[in-house]
Amino acid sequence: MAETPAEIQDVARLVDARIRTLLDEERTRWAEIDERLTEAIDELDRMAQGGKRLRAAFCYHAWLGAGGDLSDNEAIVDAGAAFELLQTFALIHDDIMDAASTRRGETTIHVAQARRVEALGWKGEARRHGEGVALLVGDLSHVYADQLIGMHSFEARRLWDLLRIELNLGQYLDMRAAASGELDRETAQRVATFKSALYTIVRPMQLGAALAQPEPDIELQRQLEAVGIPVGQAFQLRDDLLGVLGDASHVGKPVGNDLREGKATELAAIALQRANDSQRDVLGHIGQPDLGAEQADAILDVFEATGAISEVEQRIDDLVAQATDSLAALPFDPEHRQVLASLANYAASRTH
Repeated sequence: MAETPAEIQDVARLVDARIRTLLDEERTRWAEIDERLTEAIDELDRMAQGGKRLRAAFCYHAWLGAGGDLSDNEAIVDAGAAFELLQTFALIHDDIMDAASTRRGETTIHVAQARRVEALGWKGEARRHGEGVALLVGDLSHVYADQLIGMHSFEARRLWDLLRIELNLGQYLDMRAAASGELDRETAQRVATFKSALYTIVRPMQLGAALAQPEPDIELQRQLEAVGIPVGQAFQLRDDLLGVLGDASHVGKPVGNDLREGKATELAAIALQRANDSQRDVLGHIGQPDLGAEQADAILDVFEATGAISEVEQRIDDLVAQATDSLAALPFDPEHRQVLASLANYAASRTH
């Protein structure tokens, strides 16, 4: 199992403490008005725990590399916490769209709240109540993320707004591709660029650098994009592999859901390009909501037989090498470049 780098763990402690302080303050604030309001904050708190904190780490270490002052780190810690609460918002909504029952080893909000309705004998349709509550808790997380990002700099705010638009459009394209059966490689790569490369790596680094500098540095932003795009693509490819080959107890969500949802992944696209007629028949089960374990195993056999899995592994290695080459051009101290290289390798080789 790939060990989480200390550089991520250190940032995670700062960010987790900031989120804890925020939610504790909010819980106390709203409890004075109505104790029931704290239930939403409790659910958000439950879902905000246990993330990889990769976005916060890339943001923080790009900030350091661009000249961030450790004696004045309030803005960058707030930004890291904002990224993690934005990710919590995205995951809560994603779980509704994907009908996921677990996330980060926890029962998803919409499932837990539906069960609560049934257990307590409340009125109304349990599923709709659960999904409604989850939507609201996700929105609450989004608001807190916005609150944390604040207006520390105009350029940082511009990047924050851009990444949120990209995230939503990427999710739309992901859903549309799954529904229409557009499993081609170009679509998979575009979804990966919006939802992983830009959102997870590029924009966090660019925003961190923007917080470190009084004036926008267009060339540095371009260089960070050259590093972040291949890292983010490798991150998504690893996620695709974990989605079908991972251990659910490590991944924290059901393995095989990508196949049931018909997600546009490069893994599936490569297999479809190389498959013979009988293999294509097997791959035709991708996107079936009732896909069983036997059919999922047969699809995995085709992924293996067509060489799709080995090609994706090789592509991950190539992308990391590309990012490493681009890192050499960053005007950062060698120490900070090495930290980003460590984060890039972890993003591409993680096991959850």
